[in-house]
Amino acid sequence: MRIEVLSVSKYRDGVRVGDDVPLVMPGAVFGVFDGATDPRGTVVDGVGAGRLAALTAAAAMAELAADPAARELPVQDILGRVTEALARRCAPLGLPIPPSTTLAVALDCGADWRFIGLGDTGIRINGDEVIRYEKPIDAVSTRARVAVFHQLATAQRDADEVESAARRAILLGLDLAVAEGVLGEDDARRIIASTVEQTGLQGAPDVVERFLRGGIKTQYVLGNDPRSPLGFDTLNGTAPVRGDFTDLRRPKDRVRSIEIFTDGYPDLPADVSAAAWEAAFDRAETEDPHKVGRFATVKGSTSSEFFDDRTVIVLS
Repeated sequence: MRIEVLSVSKYRDGVRVGDDVPLVMPGAVFGVFDGATDPRGTVVDGVGAGRLAALTAAAAMAELAADPAARELPVQDILGRVTEALARRCAPLGLPIPPSTTLAVALDCGADWRFIGLGDTGIRINGDEVIRYEKPIDAVSTRARVAVFHQLATAQRDADEVESAARRAILLGLDLAVAEGVLGEDDARRIIASTVEQTGLQGAPDVVERFLRGGIKTQYVLGNDPRSPLGFDTLNGTAPVRGDFTDLRRPKDRVRSIEIFTDGYPDLPADVSAAAWEAAFDRAETEDPHKVGRFATVKGSTSSEFFDDRTVIVLS
């Protein structure tokens, strides 16, 4: 088996680490954990809150996967153990926003591979079968940010300034953008209405409006919310109860390759290799650096940051 691991921070200076954490334990488990960047910039013992969650979850999974019998536990029990580890580590900190992370793992179960995923970190099997959950709330943030970006780009020429203002509006909320004079109230209402229509959430316009006016900084309250149309399962020390996770198996003799990757890769390559993933990333950056076109997402790249951290593990 050939094993390739690549993890690149979103910070272009090459000094500051990001929130992605890969896990490699041949014969037991391969996994990637994408910590959610804390909008408050919370740091615990020199580690960002998102990375703290990813490191904690990875350590819990490593401990579990070291026991072959534990790899066969029901998925709810496996996720429960990771959740308990996060609660033990993070609850005593009393942070206003609970550190959270995604999870995507390939467990070695003898004759089978077992794949478990929670969140938008993806798994690709044999170069074509993709397993990844995309959150409706991210689609809402993306559509709104793209609209804000285009609105501001008509008045400003510096792309970094436009992206910074668009990020701030989506992160801290449209109400603040209006209060600061970045957007007019009519602009905010138009952006909210178009976002509702584009995401097909006409049945919950008030929920979308409340979220966009408050910004991504309020998103954590929807984590593991079983009722909200914008709710999503996450690993944050409370139980993921929506069922937004994947648990499937494939016989090893039918698996030629496994790729586990974070959403820092906006496009999937045709070939199976770390170099192919990087080439696909470079093409996407060249075509759509601000992530407002074919590769639209919650953030765009700037001269100092890529739009997100990116990590991929390739087994072939």
